[in-house]
Amino acid sequence: MRHLAPTRVDLVDAGFLAAMCVLALVGFRTTYDGWTFLLIGVAGLLLGILVGHLANALRQPMITVAVLTVAVFFLLGGTVVLRQLPTASTLRGLADVGVNGWKQLLTTLPPVDGSGPLLAIPYILGLLCGSGGFTLARRVSRSAAPVFGPAAVLAAVILLGTGQPAAQLLQGVVFGCLALCWSAVRGARVRLAARNGSGRVARLVTGATLLAVASATAAIAGPLVAGGHDRMVLRSYIAPPVDLGEYPSPLVGFRKYTKDANQLWDQTLFTVSGLPQGSAIRIATLDDYTGSVWAATNGARTDGARTEGVQHNSFQRVGSRIYQSGNGQEVTLHVTIGPAYAASDDINAWLPTAGRMTGIEFAGDRGPRNVNGFRYNLGTSSGVVRDRLGAGDAYTVRTVLDTAAAIPEDAQPFGRPWLSESASSFVGSRAAKWAGDVVGTGARLRAVAAYLRDNGAYSSGGPGETEYLPGHSLGRLTAFLNAKRPVGDDEQYAAAFALIANNLGMPARVVLGAVPAADGTVRGQDVHPWVEIHLADGSWAPIPHTEFMPDTSKKPDQQPPQQVENTAAAVVPPPNTVRSPDSLTDSSQVDGSGQPSVAPPPRRWQLPGWAVAALTWGGPPLLVVLLVASTLVGLKARRRRNRRTRGTPVNRFAAGWREIVDHARDLGAVVPPGQTRREEAVTLAALPVGHLAAAADATVFGPGDPPPQAAAEYWVAVDSARRQLSRGVGRWRRLRAAVSVRSLRRPRPVRTAT
Repeated sequence: MRHLAPTRVDLVDAGFLAAMCVLALVGFRTTYDGWTFLLIGVAGLLLGILVGHLANALRQPMITVAVLTVAVFFLLGGTVVLRQLPTASTLRGLADVGVNGWKQLLTTLPPVDGSGPLLAIPYILGLLCGSGGFTLARRVSRSAAPVFGPAAVLAAVILLGTGQPAAQLLQGVVFGCLALCWSAVRGARVRLAARNGSGRVARLVTGATLLAVASATAAIAGPLVAGGHDRMVLRSYIAPPVDLGEYPSPLVGFRKYTKDANQLWDQTLFTVSGLPQGSAIRIATLDDYTGSVWAATNGARTDGARTEGVQHNSFQRVGSRIYQSGNGQEVTLHVTIGPAYAASDDINAWLPTAGRMTGIEFAGDRGPRNVNGFRYNLGTSSGVVRDRLGAGDAYTVRTVLDTAAAIPEDAQPFGRPWLSESASSFVGSRAAKWAGDVVGTGARLRAVAAYLRDNGAYSSGGPGETEYLPGHSLGRLTAFLNAKRPVGDDEQYAAAFALIANNLGMPARVVLGAVPAADGTVRGQDVHPWVEIHLADGSWAPIPHTEFMPDTSKKPDQQPPQQVENTAAAVVPPPNTVRSPDSLTDSSQVDGSGQPSVAPPPRRWQLPGWAVAALTWGGPPLLVVLLVASTLVGLKARRRRNRRTRGTPVNRFAAGWREIVDHARDLGAVVPPGQTRREEAVTLAALPVGHLAAAADATVFGPGDPPPQAAAEYWVAVDSARRQLSRGVGRWRRLRAAVSVRSLRRPRPVRTAT
């Protein structure tokens, strides 16, 4: 086993590789919580270097390195990353995170949990850098070749990380210096030493001086050159996979919270403790008007208050902590969901919270499921649980409550409203009329709010008022605004006022929330919508519903009595998410729900379970093996074609003999380097190739140049000899020869006549 011991050269290359890879992995400091990720990455790096060294010492081909790397990932990944023994479930988890981990990492708000399965990402990068980089270092003679391994890891860490650099000096100057030093050390191995020491000292001084000057220049000028550009990271371009269209707008079903509806008015929705008295708790933030409803968006825009490298208006996974800028009162809330909230399909996907969340922990049996399904939006400070909340679900929220500041008299918008002009254009005439001659965006907005509060009437469609329908579609709001006096409930007033604010140039959105009672209980009667406007300082200022709504005691003008069969309040259920039939749909094939009735597809033949499992677990490794094998076969075919067709006829004769020797080496023959063609023919005396060596020597060292036809005929004989060599061994040896890398290593230059 002495030949397995690393040499001094092995240790030098391993040291440079490890140092550069560790510097690259440090870039995850702003992505993960804590430093556990670095320990995991270093463990993978050391295992990868060990795999590369064993393969080199045992003279195994590259395909063996790839197979060993995959085996180490699955066999030791559970112990290193998950702290579990390698069981079937552990292997499935590693396979899943190996394929989908990068997507989960990019859609998780940093910092990512420093003890979760996503630690497999630095483990994979370290393992690949160790095995691939060390294999390149010991098998490729080019001095800078192995530097590409750590450089690729550095690029991957930057792309998978955040927009905030973790260690600019280390990853810029120090990483570059190590790359130059490693390349210089490797280059010195292949150069002849100078006859005396003066040349080496001179080169050392010159190199050190140039390195110092380059490092100082990069450290000083680098930030100045790149200071005006954003750091490109993938999480800025990846849309989180959350389809909010699955959930109806919670504002549509508002009427069920009113007293006249007699549904959720006195029902307990949830309880909260730890919230200061009088503070509001947010259920959902709705920042887009579709013409039918106010709805929530997911990554469709930016609000300017952007977190580096994070989509600020996207619902994303969260780690154990959530970094948010700004000051405020830090509180810890404990929330328990009630049966009434869990039974309401329009709100049970929304997580009640307050302020700017900095962390969350779910409790109970459904806690792990809620953790996996929870997504949070930094821009709107709202969260959803994809599998919806259930009765009894409890969670703890760490959050920061902003001090509610009064809207300044000369309130200015942050920028132009992102809502399209067509979405709010129908309110323009009323906004201009109600604002009057008031000058200034903030003043005009207050004037409209005062008009609605002082001249409007409140109706939730109770007895005698059934003509005042719920909803806030384009038609309902047009009737609301064009009536002699506005009449409606919280839903119409909040929806219309937010549209008017956008039409006046003030970005606005609708928030559905509640102010808990003194005991922390939130009932239906406590739920109200309010409007938030985006001020010039980047903050969202709330406008309470009492600012733009009349008192509930202000009833509409009496209408002539009408005979109605049902005097109960009209309550509109959440909108049907099923698409209604269009003009291209045959009405005879539409069921009662508006969904085209499609006959169930016929049962098709399916693979048995054992076959699916075999393809799932054995398919990816088999594809990797086939890819590597086909690459090696393709490289040899390309080399053979170049030898046959390129160069002068003399060079093609010499290359033909080189092809014979390389094929013999792949088949297992030992051909010592540095021999002449005749000596190589003697070494291969057991094979019928001696006449080809003599023909090559006679052509290369003979007088004159042979015609191209002679080279073509010689290559016909070469192909015949290769086939004879292959037939002389077994089928397994021929397969190994096809993917062997012996002939691809340490190529010798072809000897030609001088």
